[in-house]
Amino acid sequence: MLPALTDITTEVWNTSYFSRREARFAIEKTVAPEIKPIISNRSYENAIERVSTDPLLTQAVYGLPPSQRDDPKALAQLDELAPGVGPRGLLGASPAYQAPMSSLAVPPIKRLIVDSAKLARLDELLRKLKAGGHRVLLYFQMTKMMDLIEEYLIYRQYKYLRLDGSSPIGERRDMVTSWQTK
Repeated sequence: MLPALTDITTEVWNTSYFSRREARFAIEKTVAPEIKPIISNRSYENAIERVSTDPLLTQAVYGLPPSQRDDPKALAQLDELAPGVGPRGLLGASPAYQAPMSSLAVPPIKRLIVDSAKLARLDELLRKLKAGGHRVLLYFQMTKMMDLIEEYLIYRQYKYLRLDGSSPIGERRDMVTSWQTK
């Protein structure tokens, strides 16, 4: 007999990195490039494509769009397709301790770039330097600023190496050597 779904969920959460206190930095809304595995199996790729474009799965996981959450017709349709799933979906119905709130609120990156003259200039400089094949070292006095710039670097899909006080001392020399040689 298979274990209950809630038992599996609890076990996975308890062994997950995000259940640890040091992972409480997780930001509510972030931008990250999609992870695309390189696989030579075409049937697997087709299955992943079907899952990622399945509207039922999307609604079950993420819930209804905010504009439809009060619509009785949309709620009835969701309940018919995925019984027991609320209008906010499985992720939205997760307990608060599974999605820790960050002390850092990151505005949408496009707005951040446009509203900040310094970041707009940095964006312009980094594009030119990347086109020229250069590497760049950015220095920050505050880790909160590093967090903001890290979101920007992910948005632009730039490769980066973050070295701060939370980096293990034993690995810092290797990180610097890696950055200098690659």
